[in-house]
Amino acid sequence: MTAPGHPVSVFQFLDARKFMAAAFEFEKARNPVFSHRYVAMGIGAKSSGFFKDVLNGRIRLSPARAMKVARIFKLSKEETDYFETLVLFTQAETAEEKEHYLAKMTGGPLARRHIVLEAFQLEYFKHWHYAAVREMLAIHDFQGDYTRLAALLEPPITPEEAMDAVQLLLKLKLIRKNAQGRLKRADKVVSSGAQSDPERIKPAIRDNLALAQRALDAYPAAVRPFSYLTLSVSETSLVPIREKLGRLRQELLEIVAADQQVDRLYQVNFQMFPLSKSMTTVKPTKTGKAP
Repeated sequence: MTAPGHPVSVFQFLDARKFMAAAFEFEKARNPVFSHRYVAMGIGAKSSGFFKDVLNGRIRLSPARAMKVARIFKLSKEETDYFETLVLFTQAETAEEKEHYLAKMTGGPLARRHIVLEAFQLEYFKHWHYAAVREMLAIHDFQGDYTRLAALLEPPITPEEAMDAVQLLLKLKLIRKNAQGRLKRADKVVSSGAQSDPERIKPAIRDNLALAQRALDAYPAAVRPFSYLTLSVSETSLVPIREKLGRLRQELLEIVAADQQVDRLYQVNFQMFPLSKSMTTVKPTKTGKAP
């Protein structure tokens, strides 16, 4: 794949205007010449306020000008393809159009089997077992036995928790009854969306970290391949690393979306966090030695 061309990752956005605003602020911070007028001139607009109007949603960005914006921000071929579709997705006026362009951005076997949760649906991330129950309904012929459904999970939950999960999933329309009246998933893949409030999904992240800690002792290495890396990086190298992780996550989703013989649940966690302060933010002591 082509290496990312801009430090602000377009792949982390589901709104073209928010990406352009973030990329613009990044460029402006390191180059005073970079202004709304500069971008407007670069895309051939007569008005110096054209780009500002695009960011505010007052003016639509044509495909030709979207390509010019991609050049101004020095996007790679892969990023440009995504950005051009993202512009069409952002400016789409109907649900059908939105679904069409979202499928194009998602791509591969995942297309049309992927749902990005709305804000009110983020209660789904309150507990780990909500997602687990939803996935279990894809492989378990559930007929109302909440005790068995609860016992199938590892670690097991209570029948009351299983019932609560089913009721929530029905309310959020993340499961539905099929033609035989059995409860099944409404879509194969669920995402919080790139622009969701990270505070809302923290409970699920904490739960999954606790599950990982339990799995470290509960399972042999053959079924829980754990590993870690301690890396020396720069701000520049962080960008492609984040992109690699994002693409790997997408590839894993595509694999399971195409799987027609699922028979178990697995949890895959991605963590990357600072292990030191930046060397540029910690000033040396007067003697140059540690205090």
